[in-house]
Amino acid sequence: MPMELRAKDKLLQAVLRERILCKFGEYDPDDYLTVDDAIESDNEVVSAVGRIIERQSSNVSDKDIYREVCNHLSRVSSLSY
Repeated sequence: MPMELRAKDKLLQAVLRERILCKFGEYDPDDYLTVDDAIESDNEVVSAVGRIIERQSSNVSDKDIYREVCNHLSRVSSLSY
């Protein structure tokens, strides 16, 4: 039985299919079907997009989403070096 996608999963797929973002993030959008898949990704771009969509659908303020994504990206980039 095929999984029914939620609205936020459909939004994720639409955003991740953006050609310029795919090139910048160096990912295959077909690898990420759900927001949960994206959040758990090792790809920082994909993970950040997933977090933004998840938090936005939870009615979190834009300021809090911005802070959370910046903190996530800071943690990830500090682990890379």
